[in-house]
Amino acid sequence: MNIIIATQNPHKVTEFSACSTQISFEPTPVSIEVDENADSFVGNARLKARAYAGALHRNVIADDSGLCVDALGGAPGIFSARYATLPPDVDLDPDRQAANNRKLLRNLSGVANRAAHFTCALCIVIVEPRDVAWASSNPETRHVATFYDDQFHPVPAGDARAVCAELVFESQAHGIILDVLSGTGGFGYDPLFFCPQTGCTFASLTREQKLGVSHRGRALAQLAGLFERACLAEDKG
Repeated sequence: MNIIIATQNPHKVTEFSACSTQISFEPTPVSIEVDENADSFVGNARLKARAYAGALHRNVIADDSGLCVDALGGAPGIFSARYATLPPDVDLDPDRQAANNRKLLRNLSGVANRAAHFTCALCIVIVEPRDVAWASSNPETRHVATFYDDQFHPVPAGDARAVCAELVFESQAHGIILDVLSGTGGFGYDPLFFCPQTGCTFASLTREQKLGVSHRGRALAQLAGLFERACLAEDKG
């Protein structure tokens, strides 16, 4: 199956492409403005995937991810990418990553509980007729996909009105927030996110190491596992 990735972020394109041999991922040929106004990671991933699939008439995968800090009531959460620009304590530094990390450290100053987790939600919207039919007939995908008509009303798998299939995956990676930056790799909050499983921050890991333990890597592993099982079921059929 060929799937367009609803991002032009080269880091994400590389991570997606490494996850499965059953899927051919391509970066989006255009950038589309999507109002990500949902109240959850899954909701925002769904908005992006549907918008790109509708515009390109291609199968699309989109993700939404962010950092949730226990002591901050789950913030920055779905606002992770623009955390520094939110009032109060607005920081308009063009280096958004640095500004976000500074604001996080300020808000955790003197806080003992540094527990946090990254969340990644993936949404695949399948619109190419051959692939919608395949998802409906394959026993592995039929029971986990939601099928829609052309108005995005749910319909049963195999229904003649089904023109779209949607798959959602969500995973987390748990750790703690350090009080100083550590590591030069990764992006976003990676230099502050200490992963107990590896004994270092995400920013200190290679791309391959991070993919094995990160929220996005785990969500992609769910996706890859499903498609591998689906292909096996097809071969047995």
